[in-house]
Amino acid sequence: MEQRRQRKRVLAIVLAFVASIVLVVSVFAQYWLSSPSWGDKVHIGLRSFTRCQNERCVSISNSELMDVLEQDIELVKKKNKELPAGAQMTVPRAPWHGFPVVGIITLVAAFVAAAGLIVGAVLALARQRRELPIMPTTIAVIGLALGIITSCIFVATKPDVFNYAAMLAPHAPLEDIIVSWSFILFGGGAVMGLAAVFPLNRQIRPIDVELGEAAATMSWGGSRDDE
Repeated sequence: MEQRRQRKRVLAIVLAFVASIVLVVSVFAQYWLSSPSWGDKVHIGLRSFTRCQNERCVSISNSELMDVLEQDIELVKKKNKELPAGAQMTVPRAPWHGFPVVGIITLVAAFVAAAGLIVGAVLALARQRRELPIMPTTIAVIGLALGIITSCIFVATKPDVFNYAAMLAPHAPLEDIIVSWSFILFGGGAVMGLAAVFPLNRQIRPIDVELGEAAATMSWGGSRDDE
C-alpha cells in the first residue's frame, strides 16, 4: 500500500512538471494556426502573425493584423467594383477584434496554470502541507479552465487571411487557415495538468486535526490513496 501511495505521489509530481513545461512551450510556439498550402510560410501564434516569402519573413502583432485585414477587405471591395461579376474576388468576413485579446488571455492563463502546477509539485516533492489562502492547485485549475476556454475561442474565431500571390486571380484571395501543432500541444498539456492537479492536491493540502492524516489522502470518489 505504501508503495502504491508513493507511485501515485511521484506520478502526480512528474505530470505536474511535464504539463507546466508543455504549456509554456505551446504558448510561445507560433504555430497555433497555419496554412497547409503554404507550409511554414504562413502561421499565427497567440501574439503574432508571420508570413514568409522568398526566405524573408515578416511578423506583425495580431492587433496589427486586424487593421491590415480591414484595409485589405476595403481594397478587395474597391477592386470588385471594377471587375465583372464572374471575375470578382471573394470578400472575407470582417475580422473580430477580440481575437488578439483571447490570444493574450490564453497566454496569461497558461502561465498561471504552469506556476500553480510547479508550486504544487515543489511542495509535494518537499512533503510540505501548508495553510495557504488559496492552494496552488486551485490556481492551476482556474488557469487551465480559462486557458481551455479562451484557446478554443481563439481557434474558432481565426481571421480570413489573404493569399497575396492570388490577389489578382478571381475567387482566390484567401489562405486556407487550419489548427496547427501548437494548439494540439497546448491541449495535451492541459489534459496532463488536469490529470496531475487533483492527486497533487491530496499531497499538499493540510491535514484536518479532527479527521486525521487519512482525510488528506481521501479521493473525490471517497476512496483513499492507501487502499
